[in-house]
Amino acid sequence: AEVVLKSNMLKGKAFYLKSGHGGPDPGAIGNYNGHRVCEDEYAYDVTLRLARRLMEHGASVFLIVQDPYDGIRDDRILLCDNNERHYGNRRIPANQLARLRERSQIINQLYRQNRANGYSDHVMVSVHIDSRPENQRQDVFFYHYNNSRRGRQIAQNLQNVFREKYSQHRPSRPYRGTVSGRNLFVLRTTHPPAVLIELANIRNSSDLMRVILPSNRQALADWMFEGLAGFSP
Repeated sequence: AEVVLKSNMLKGKAFYLKSGHGGPDPGAIGNYNGHRVCEDEYAYDVTLRLARRLMEHGASVFLIVQDPYDGIRDDRILLCDNNERHYGNRRIPANQLARLRERSQIINQLYRQNRANGYSDHVMVSVHIDSRPENQRQDVFFYHYNNSRRGRQIAQNLQNVFREKYSQHRPSRPYRGTVSGRNLFVLRTTHPPAVLIELANIRNSSDLMRVILPSNRQALADWMFEGLAGFSP
């Protein structure tokens, strides 16, 4: 869809956005009123909303996972499919390790090209929805690679925004989302500073509303945008 430019605040900044899973792998599965809830569909919708916000302010955005048939959807039920492709219209490998390697290779190739073209600020964001026991609620979690100082700073900046938003909109329930280092493949093998975000527990009925309601998906994207746009290298 067409994006209306509102400012050049983020001009010269490159964002590599990777929604979790996709193609042959739907990711975690939840249930809402008898409908399957697939992690990849909801993570992709939030990622698209984040991409739009970043592009509105002049950022260059590269979607590593893309669905040629689905844009931003204002529905509660996002039908599960396997239409997703990798950047460059590449078929997503069925093998998990091959899938992860290809995504890292795509991100690193884009990173090298963008550095050669004069981009000096790069961030990779991977968006997921967690799967934990049904009775376990969780707030939005942020992960960075253990050895990445800047990755940790980006994650902390995002956490600060979410804590502030919770205090404004949910003053009766303090924010308990954490920032921690993890040796995840996508964080370890990609060259740009990176953060992986877990939006909710897909198996918890209360948490599920955080991604089922379109207004909540937009709020998540808006808050993520604020955390990323406000970060200074």
